[in-house]
Amino acid sequence: MVVRRRNKTLLFLMFFSVLVVSVFSWAEPIDRYKKIYNDCLQKAGPINNNIVHGCSELVSDTVKKEMNTLYDIIHKNISKRSVDDVKKFENSQKLWLKYREKHCELMGSYVGSPMYSVCPMTLNKQRVLELRELAGK
Repeated sequence: MVVRRRNKTLLFLMFFSVLVVSVFSWAEPIDRYKKIYNDCLQKAGPINNNIVHGCSELVSDTVKKEMNTLYDIIHKNISKRSVDDVKKFENSQKLWLKYREKHCELMGSYVGSPMYSVCPMTLNKQRVLELRELAGK
């Protein structure tokens, strides 16, 4: 009975440790991009839709550079293993881009003009996290 409890406790601690490490490793790029966004807002002065749009675009452009780098790394790694998987990966990215476009179009029409740039920025940051995981980063 005591052994089982220790095993469960050990498993819980191991799981919790992995979870904490994962969260912190995933948070790094998001925190960096959040800082870029917040610094941009601070420098711009009073916030309005144009400022939000400009700062969102600045972050999106930065995120896209990382996204493209990760895409190239993943594509190269997958190419060594399977032509079929390369096609799946390419298709998944094309479909994700289409999803981002349509989803943010809808969000903008319901929430308002800042969402046309905030939404892609948010989804781009999330996609970078997914690609980082796939790239083993």
